[in-house]
Amino acid sequence: MQFFNTAAAATLLASILSLTSAAPAALEERQDVTTITFSGAGPNPPTYTLTPPFAGQNITITNPLSVSHISVDRQQGVCTFRGIDGGSFFTVGAATIDVGPPQTITSVKCCDFSQIGFPQYCERR
Repeated sequence: MQFFNTAAAATLLASILSLTSAAPAALEERQDVTTITFSGAGPNPPTYTLTPPFAGQNITITNPLSVSHISVDRQQGVCTFRGIDGGSFFTVGAATIDVGPPQTITSVKCCDFSQIGFPQYCERR
């Protein structure tokens, strides 16, 4: 009496392995972004959000809002921001910073430094 077919077992094993090898890539992709909130001034300030990658790429921002505060939700990283009036601002880890003087933010670059241990890495890329 035969209960187990070797061809069926090989197919089942191949299916299971393909599912487990695809899962880490999808999880890793979700972890390589952060949410950044840009806020104007006032009691009910206008805001907008971006979710840039943590890959050291300069991202151009075209929103004309004059930004007073920037909030970043990622613990293990650094983000550098450039303002239209020449201001340069940065965050290390999850933080909210004041932008002074308030200005339109024209670009952002974020890097994950948890693997190498120092925030200057973002500026070197």
